[in-house]
Amino acid sequence: MIGLLLAQQTREAPRFRVGVDAVRIDAVVTDRDGRTVSDLTADDFEVRQDGKRQKVTFAQFVPVLTGAALPPSAPLAGSRTGALVAPPVAKREDVQRTIAVVVDDLGLSFESFQNTQKALHAFVDRELRPTDLVALVRTGGAGGGLQAFTTDRRVLHAGIDALRWNGASRGGVEAFEPLNVFTTFSGGGPGGGTGTSIDPNDFKLVNQLRQSVSAAGSLGALNLVVRGARDLPGRKAIIFVSEGFQLLVSESTGTDTSKQPDSRLRIALDRVIDQATRAGVVIYSLDARGLQTAGLQAADNLKSGGLSPGEMEGTVRSHASDRSRFLLDSQEGMAYLAEQTGGFAVMNNNDLARGLGRIAADVRDYYVIGYVPQDGTFAKPGQKAHLHKISITVRRPGLRVKTRKGFLGISDPPGIAERETPARQLVHAATSPFASTDIALRATTLPGYSSAHGTIVRTLLHIDARALTFVDGEGGRKTAAADVLGMVFDQDGNEVAHLSTGFSVALTEEAADEALREGLAYTLRIPIPRGGAYQVRFAVRDQHSGVLGSAGEFVEVPDIARGVFALSGIVLRRDDGTVPQATGGADHLAVTAAQALRVYQPGTRLSYAYEIYNAATAVRATTSIWRGTEQVFAAAPDTLIVPPGGAARFAAAGGVKLGEGLPPGSYVLQVSATTPDPKRQGRSRIAVQRMGFDVVR
Repeated sequence: MIGLLLAQQTREAPRFRVGVDAVRIDAVVTDRDGRTVSDLTADDFEVRQDGKRQKVTFAQFVPVLTGAALPPSAPLAGSRTGALVAPPVAKREDVQRTIAVVVDDLGLSFESFQNTQKALHAFVDRELRPTDLVALVRTGGAGGGLQAFTTDRRVLHAGIDALRWNGASRGGVEAFEPLNVFTTFSGGGPGGGTGTSIDPNDFKLVNQLRQSVSAAGSLGALNLVVRGARDLPGRKAIIFVSEGFQLLVSESTGTDTSKQPDSRLRIALDRVIDQATRAGVVIYSLDARGLQTAGLQAADNLKSGGLSPGEMEGTVRSHASDRSRFLLDSQEGMAYLAEQTGGFAVMNNNDLARGLGRIAADVRDYYVIGYVPQDGTFAKPGQKAHLHKISITVRRPGLRVKTRKGFLGISDPPGIAERETPARQLVHAATSPFASTDIALRATTLPGYSSAHGTIVRTLLHIDARALTFVDGEGGRKTAAADVLGMVFDQDGNEVAHLSTGFSVALTEEAADEALREGLAYTLRIPIPRGGAYQVRFAVRDQHSGVLGSAGEFVEVPDIARGVFALSGIVLRRDDGTVPQATGGADHLAVTAAQALRVYQPGTRLSYAYEIYNAATAVRATTSIWRGTEQVFAAAPDTLIVPPGGAARFAAAGGVKLGEGLPPGSYVLQVSATTPDPKRQGRSRIAVQRMGFDVVR
């Protein structure tokens, strides 16, 4: 088994394992200057378990950041400052890092939440590479669902924009709960009278319980993310953005007060750490509060109640001391979580974006080190499992090792093969972050609206017919059949729409030859519940051979039903002299394979069509063509007149000729439109729609 692992030498990262016959653990080794050391062997490492030296059986170096870093002048596709075109489809073997950013909205104050959003946008634009697979997850998400991992920065930016402060958070408006202290209590209202004192310790206990339950929820969501990342490729890391949790709580026994681990949190924390070890996931923590002072704030309300200046000063110092202890206690849990899994915590730093950059830079090359554990390491059935401590050192002087601190003495269960039904195969292909390429598939998503169908996403699927199985049918025709699945997910990873269908074709020999050359086009219409940013995923399965193809598109659907000024998706095609039709919501539009594929040669004349919604008066529309961040063409603006009666929906169309010298590559046709805002004099409403296409020679 060990020899096979060493001889395999594939780009797929080795799997971590905790079992009775072998323990594999990861470690990062650097020199005095922080550079990764890559030439160590098993003989260079010394591993101790519970203080006892173990026999190291292998040490495999796994490179991570093998590609050159992108310069600032070459932003990533899909970033806010980068190209307009979507990034290429991810391949599993190309993924270098898998990173989940877990935003603990159950434990963020409103102030920290706003700072976190800004830092995350900067992180996505500056720190991520094309070979990074990334997910954004909220601990307070519906059902604790795991958002799909993606390489599309547009999806991540939309997810960040959609984050909202959670009113159920254990954090308030600011990092510290404002003080509202009355040192005297004299009655029930303005007229005075007799009041009833309430023991402040009662409130303290209730608040302590609320904090504990909320923090356990955060750790439970974190555990789900760890499990979701277990089988993904590359160096796996989780960035936990939070204001922390109090692992130690005060307990009073008679006249003594001591701090003891919160049993609820300790169990949840140990579970996360153990699962991270088994999944090969490194956890980093980022304190979103930045650098805090424990002094009084503007929101604090202290009433002296006749206290002397000296007594008042003592009260203020006491509250400041309480805040300092709370800050340190909540940071302690975050630091422990990170250190136990091989990461580190970024705390007391107001530059959150820079802290995220430090973390990203640390997700680097590493070693997988294996050893045979001593007898008694793993609990037998019915026995209690113990936590085993791990330490790794290197014999070569001057080197630093960063690794995990331990694991629970429970062997990984054997994998259970689950029968993959055709329906399950389709779902897996559609939801996987990696494209299934046995059937080449391309999706064109066209958001639109009609009074009859409401908000829809109309999709043109281009299917490479060469991957389908054609069999002889009646009348000498060639027949093929395939199952089709469409799924729509919102920013939280919740499925909001589902379409399961299929198609069969019976073609003459001549038509079959054309389909093999040009491909097949298939049209779907998926209803969308409301406006917003969505991921639309598709999968196709050949019914005869079982081969699969998948594709995904990110689409922003305007809230047309609520009166938002918007444009539909753009139908783009070669200009054959006929009048192009708008997208609409009807399915009578004739869709050709070329229309769905969108691949053209220089000099081609293109026509385009779209619809305009909720324009109260004239619309000024400008068409342009972009290659990355470079604008290669801009037409003079057109003034479009709203039809009589102020139609809420009307069609527009145009044409453009591609230059003869246009170099091959990916391009975007963009239509930007403005119309006067009827509710705000002198202001305009803006709508933008884009459609990508390729130029080949």
